[in-house]
Amino acid sequence: MGDTLKYIISLLIFGTNGVFASHIDLTSAEIVCMRTLVGSAALILVLLISRTRLDWAVMKREAPKLLAAGVCLGVNWALLFEAYKLMSVSMATLTYYTAPVIVLLLSPVLLKEKQSARAYIGMAAVVTGMVLAVGLSDTEISASGLFVGLGSAVFYAGLIIFNKKIDGVTGLTLTTVEMVIAACVMAPYVLLTGGRIGFPADTEGTLYLLFLCLVNTGLACWLYFSSMNRLSARTVTLFGYVDPVSALIFSAIFLGDRLGALQLLGAVLVFAGAAYGQTKPAGRLGDARSDI
Repeated sequence: MGDTLKYIISLLIFGTNGVFASHIDLTSAEIVCMRTLVGSAALILVLLISRTRLDWAVMKREAPKLLAAGVCLGVNWALLFEAYKLMSVSMATLTYYTAPVIVLLLSPVLLKEKQSARAYIGMAAVVTGMVLAVGLSDTEISASGLFVGLGSAVFYAGLIIFNKKIDGVTGLTLTTVEMVIAACVMAPYVLLTGGRIGFPADTEGTLYLLFLCLVNTGLACWLYFSSMNRLSARTVTLFGYVDPVSALIFSAIFLGDRLGALQLLGAVLVFAGAAYGQTKPAGRLGDARSDI
């Protein structure tokens, strides 16, 4: 399976999170906390069963970047849920998904990846589509909410950048380490904000949560992290919007949420912009070969 396909599949799986979460009687932060805890335990078990050998020399060399990426993963989720409390969900989502824009703008400097005009045009189309898809009908904005929302975007961008800089750590090991660190961030956050750590009281909710933890977290995060650092910043940022837009589509299909004409147009713009941003101008045959 190609890395781009693995990345897109992971984003589509993430897009179903809202469908499963709607059947779980816990707050969003409590669900994410359980996802990191149970997901970490499952990934550690897979590591042990598969007898994956860790290259401790590489782990030691990459430890600062692994720690930074894991902290970014946990902190960006925590700040996102704070943003949900401080302003409307649509505004929190839009500020959060400025992260790919940040990555694309910084990639020539931090990742040494030059971007073509098509990448920026594609990103403009994607962002416009995102605004239309999410909507701004409930534009409740506060200074603190905006600050926290942008903070979540910065840490999300940091997650992408640090992961792309990690070298020599395999997908399963990378995913496990970062998930454990994220759990160490999310558990104190939930307890300090008055939440609880545990499964819901009903059996149905528990089963949905277990599926969310094992498939939508363990499997999807493995696909996500094992492909991200082998893809260009352009691919990661442009296709990153598949997650929120697919969430809207899945909610309309499985939960009966209304999907209006503007939202459909926004979804089309997101996918079209992502596809266009990946294309390359027609050039000489020799240039085309150099990109293979």
